[in-house]
Amino acid sequence: MSSKKIADAATKVSHNTYTKKELAGYLTGLAGQNIIYNIIATGLAFYFQSVIFLPAIAVSLIFALARVWDAINDPMMGTIVDKTRTKWGKCKPYLLFIPGVILITTILPFINGMYAEPNEKHEIRLANSTAYVDYADTFASETIKFTDEKAYGDTELFNREFVVSSVSGTWELPKDSDGKVLKYTDADVKSGLINENEVDQTVKNVVMVYELKDGKYEIADEVTAKTVVQEFQNEFGFEKKTGGKAAGIIAWAAISYILWGMTYTIGDIPLWGVTSLMTEDQNDRAKVLSLARAVANVGMIGTLFTMIAPAFQGMFKAKGMDEAHSLQAAYITLAVVMTLFASILFEFAGLSVKERVSTTNEKTYTIKENFKIMFGNKPFRQILISGILRSPIQLLGIVAMTLIMYYFFNNDIGATLSGDNVIGLLLKIGILVIGLFGGMIGFPLFVPKLIKKFEKKTLYNFFTLVGAIPFALIFIFFILYRRGTADGIVTWLGMIVMSILFFMAGASMGSLNVLQSVMIADCVDYEEYNNGIRPDGVFFSGQSFITKLSAGIASLISGAVYAFVGFSDKNIAILNNALINGENFKTYNDGKFAAALFFLVAIPPAIGMALAAIPTLKYALTDKEHTRILDELVARRAGKADDAEETEE
Repeated sequence: MSSKKIADAATKVSHNTYTKKELAGYLTGLAGQNIIYNIIATGLAFYFQSVIFLPAIAVSLIFALARVWDAINDPMMGTIVDKTRTKWGKCKPYLLFIPGVILITTILPFINGMYAEPNEKHEIRLANSTAYVDYADTFASETIKFTDEKAYGDTELFNREFVVSSVSGTWELPKDSDGKVLKYTDADVKSGLINENEVDQTVKNVVMVYELKDGKYEIADEVTAKTVVQEFQNEFGFEKKTGGKAAGIIAWAAISYILWGMTYTIGDIPLWGVTSLMTEDQNDRAKVLSLARAVANVGMIGTLFTMIAPAFQGMFKAKGMDEAHSLQAAYITLAVVMTLFASILFEFAGLSVKERVSTTNEKTYTIKENFKIMFGNKPFRQILISGILRSPIQLLGIVAMTLIMYYFFNNDIGATLSGDNVIGLLLKIGILVIGLFGGMIGFPLFVPKLIKKFEKKTLYNFFTLVGAIPFALIFIFFILYRRGTADGIVTWLGMIVMSILFFMAGASMGSLNVLQSVMIADCVDYEEYNNGIRPDGVFFSGQSFITKLSAGIASLISGAVYAFVGFSDKNIAILNNALINGENFKTYNDGKFAAALFFLVAIPPAIGMALAAIPTLKYALTDKEHTRILDELVARRAGKADDAEETEE
């Protein structure tokens, strides 16, 4: 083909790009897909352990097994996508049909049995301290000892022994003539036994707590008694499933979660891979990917899942459900509602996008061959390794909700928002939120303009190395500025400084996400140029793999830090009771728990960001080389189109 013909061909297809309508539909679908991801990523582990009471070791193994399978499954799914040939293209068919499947697989993990069913010893309430009487042999009693040094060594309960007694003389709940447990009535409200919102709920055993000292039963103080009751419910208040029933519940949790991961991947790979097929203009590609990364953060609405779910609990309690089953029903209900809404949004991507880069004449390869292609493509390999090293950045999402709930709201949003200084507090938190999301969502929108002025490799390494600084400063500022005081950093100065630091950290994080996607798309062009194939599916499966592996690594880091400072299940239960009774999280335990949370969102991400620059310092694909490659690819495609037209004539 003559140079003139090549130039004419390149000009002919230079505007072969997406429309505004296609872009809007794609971004709508992306928002829905990310809501689904965050429902599972932030809510499922809590649901497994704290709602249906799966053993912690089982949950850890399930998530570890899923990460191992992802390492095999993601490239496999990418290969399947790349082998797809339909009249719509290779990515669009999945975007059309997979949202409905993901709707089902997202709900399945929540529709499981209770591993531990609450019994009558769980349905108890602590007597008002003014009603306490001396211990009597006629009480139905159970002894609870706190001798486990690993679980209670750092608590005030360690090596103490208590007796929890039902003053009715029995643990059996009162029932009517039909054998149904009685419910509270308006008369119980008038007597002061219950609050109005407890009417029509099942009656609970009233218990008192005594401490056994030198063979004598001493009445426990109210704060200690509340903690003991909570631990008593955990230890005596459940009948754990055994044998086949227990195995079935654990198997359902494992299989349904892994099935979700597989179907999510089938949707995720083409959702990102289609961006390299929607346009042949690299500036338009950078634009869609920067907008996509910004919109993906809108999907963080899904992180509110765990916080919102208990609000649905009341309507199930009104139907007579106990505490545990009503909470499970609330989670299932919200999972269905949110996932249905998100899946409808997700469907817009399939209905809107068009694949404008032809892949009809490409060769296809086996899964084994695609693995070789992935690791044989040097620039892609560098991006993959860099993304894995940046894994600790995921801690920002994993720990954020815990940090917000405890540090800013003392784990009681209702009480905090009903306080005297609520307006000032909300304004201060608003300053922080604006900084964080302004950085993560707003700043990355400028990345396409930066790409026009600076080398992608330069920008990528700049944001990794310079981005590590504000993350580190977040922890340093927390330690040096009023740590351990009642207000902590929640002052006007403190929140303004934190807002600036989170803006810079979020801007670096968001910009890197955009650059990673753009550079992966460049690697697809690089592979097509050298080997005649566009492995969009396989290469963007690498991005999906990075996201999942990063979440797993970040979870391991947070678990290790929590274990080191004693922020464990038992201590959290004790902490929660202490906060209810007037303690301040900022000063609790000398501020050790608060410091751990700030450490997690700052220091590991800072280290990860700095390490991420190592593989890309000598990045193998320059912008000049990519522009040359892309121009030639455009000409090749146009030439094939001309040849096809001439053949038809």
